[in-house]
Formats: sequence, structure tokens, C-alpha cells
Amino acid sequence: MNRFVRAALVLAMAWTAAGCGSTTEHDAAVEYSPESLAQELAFRYRSLSPAAKKVVKNRGETKNKAAAAAEREAQTKAQSKTKAAAKTAQAETGDDVLDEIALKARTIPGVPSAEVFHKMAEAIARDQALDETDRQTLSAKLKEMAEAAR
Repeated sequence: MNRFVRAALVLAMAWTAAGCGSTTEHDAAVEYSPESLAQELAFRYRSLSPAAKKVVKNRGETKNKAAAAAEREAQTKAQSKTKAAAKTAQAETGDDVLDEIALKARTIPGVPSAEVFHKMAEAIARDQALDETDRQTLSAKLKEMAEAAR
């Protein structure tokens, strides 16, 4: 029994000491890459019901740079106000999923969003986890987003 008590104390000490020490800095922007966002898009799109998979929003609308910047700023402000609710809320349609992925794609530093969307379209086109029509739909929408971002 004495060995058991000692072993338990050693384990308890090791467990409590594991949290001690310096914390590491984490840059949230490095979490995303075009490939990881394409995987997230495919995963989230597959989880939608067949009726919710319809993507009807025109994503090829070209905007001038000032209007696009104002829209991104408005989206960022709206997102920050409802951040807690957004974590628990699930996207209900394919358009919602694409909107959320587009916001994340714009946070990748050093890579123009047009290039991010183009790389995502290529990755989605190769993703065998999606059926052919879903691959074509998502790839086409991402290409529209890339053209609009240019």
C-alpha cells in the first residue's frame, strides 16, 4: 500500500507541475492555409443537409477596392460583436459556410485572397470525399470568389 501512495503522490505532483512554466505565444493567423481551409470547407459542406447545400449567392460580383475593404471591415465588426454566438451557431446553408471560409481566407497573411481562393478551388476539385457535383459547385464558386478578389 505504501508504494501505491508514493506512486500516486508522484503522479499528482507531475500532473500539477505540467501547467507550470512559460506560456507559448500563438498566432491565430498561422492556423490557416488554402489547403486547410479547403478541407474545412469540404468537411462542413458534406455535413449540410441536401436542401441546405444549394449555393445561390453570386460570388463573382466585382467591387472596387474601397467597397470591398468597407465590406470586409463591416463583416469583421459584425463578427466580433457576435463572436460568442458564432462559436456555438452552425452554418445553415452552403452560402453561410462559404461566407465563413471567405472571412478566414482573408486572414492569411502575405497571400492575396484571390490566390487563396484559387488554391482552394484546386484542392476542392481534387477532393474525392465530395461527390462530383459538389466538387464542381464549390470549385466554381471559389473561382468566382478568386476573380472577384482580383
